[in-house]
Amino acid sequence: MQGGRANGSGFPRKHPHPLPEQASHRHHGHHHEGHGHHHDEPMTQEEAISSLLILGQVALDSQDYESAIEAYASVLKIEPNETAFYNLGSLRARGLGARRDFVEGARLFHQAELLGNARAGKLCGKCMYDYIQDNIDGKTPAEVYASMAVFVSSVYPEAVEKQLEVNRGLLAVAGTHLSKGEYAEAAKGFRAAAEFGNDGHAQYYLAVLYNGGTGVSHNDLAALYWLDCAVDNGAADEAQGDRDNMLAALRQSMSESQFHEVLAKLADCCEKGTPDIPINQEKAVRWRDFA
Repeated sequence: MQGGRANGSGFPRKHPHPLPEQASHRHHGHHHEGHGHHHDEPMTQEEAISSLLILGQVALDSQDYESAIEAYASVLKIEPNETAFYNLGSLRARGLGARRDFVEGARLFHQAELLGNARAGKLCGKCMYDYIQDNIDGKTPAEVYASMAVFVSSVYPEAVEKQLEVNRGLLAVAGTHLSKGEYAEAAKGFRAAAEFGNDGHAQYYLAVLYNGGTGVSHNDLAALYWLDCAVDNGAADEAQGDRDNMLAALRQSMSESQFHEVLAKLADCCEKGTPDIPINQEKAVRWRDFA
């Protein structure tokens, strides 16, 4: 499934980035000797950054992660720096030298991505997945949606359409769970985007899961409800045929009075709400009129 930024890339175990003098980076390492500087001459900004990057790499090599964090944070006080963003993001995401923080790790990776580091973008996606799926069994769909909203606001402050970015993230996380056969987790992610983000594609995938009883209990009324929502919210190409076929199959398998009773029951579910169908007065009126 495509969409969003999540993926399964892992974090580098050691040497998250080459030494500055080895990298194709605009700040190359400088040796203190041979430049003709006297000890009382102040360092240039470029020399200060280069020295701090070297200190950070030395600290990484010796597994002195707290000192590495301090060195890279000092670089970022001077300028936005791809190496510092990347290495600091790796340390924060892995919990080395400071408390593990997937949101902060993702924020730093994203800044490195904006400066041209493509791998940082992939690791930002992995941070998103790890953050959302952490204790996902104990979260409601509303809590999953709220978690993604916090993530997006913190990591992508430049995003103009925040809800669209939240929905994309939820679709990516749910899609990753789906590809792993983790259907209950996938259903929760799709439900979060379907109900609280009103995303048509999430509504369609959720309907498919209800129709097949995959990750959720089989529920034809819920499948019909979410298919109808998907048609209204940008996924008509996928959902309209399935919805119409489902209605036709119900009509053919029942008497006319039984068919109308089913639609009236769906209207009641929309009016009062159930664990599988949220309260939706507009849909309640639609299905009652249809019945």
